[in-house]
Amino acid sequence: MTVCHGSNPYTGETGHFYERDGVYYPSVTTILDAESPPEETAVIERWKRRTKNWRAIQKKSQIVGTMGHFRVLNSLADKTIELPDIPVSEYPDDLLYLTDIVECMWNQSGLSARLKYPRRIETTLISDKYRFAGKPDLRAPVVCEDGVTRLAIIDLKTSPRVYDSYIYQLAAYGLMMEESPVHGTFPEIGMVINLCPYEDKNPGLEPKIREFAQGTLLDYADKFKKMAETYHARFGDPIAEKSE
Repeated sequence: MTVCHGSNPYTGETGHFYERDGVYYPSVTTILDAESPPEETAVIERWKRRTKNWRAIQKKSQIVGTMGHFRVLNSLADKTIELPDIPVSEYPDDLLYLTDIVECMWNQSGLSARLKYPRRIETTLISDKYRFAGKPDLRAPVVCEDGVTRLAIIDLKTSPRVYDSYIYQLAAYGLMMEESPVHGTFPEIGMVINLCPYEDKNPGLEPKIREFAQGTLLDYADKFKKMAETYHARFGDPIAEKSE
């Protein structure tokens, strides 16, 4: 059984951690946040300085993203997936409107008809080799534009564009799929689906599908391995921590 935590009790490091058998594995995004290049962190800090209500904006964006994910992924699952643990009192007033748009854009993308089975939706993966964990949105065979069905790792986003960190996420998930007895192989393709419901950022409210070939993902995977190695050198190896 895997349990999620907001910190690592061995190091005091905050983030998102998956505990299995007493071992705390940092999430993919925790490693990416810790190892982000200084220039990327500087951009975020500049935005915070010039935006007085950045916390409220960030919180709303996170809630809309989480609930938008739920709406789409629940429609693809064989059984109802777990409702996100967000107090109703924190729901933005326009949450239903925005998540309706997210779901409509997903339907407009036509990707549902291309997805085959089996579908793995929001299930935890762990890399014992590189010592990290994560919960990909969707792993499934998908019929590509050339008519060939390929094993895909798919990530949904409510942002208007694809950031480099998204490709790193896909690549890291691919490494865990390669280790997983369920797959035992690296995905043949990665996909980021942008379902941005904000008209000021996505005027046409158009879904955007960006595909990444296996070769691209493997290149990013090699770089992510080095990030994980650097992270563990700074914050500690979860396996070693358990044995102390």
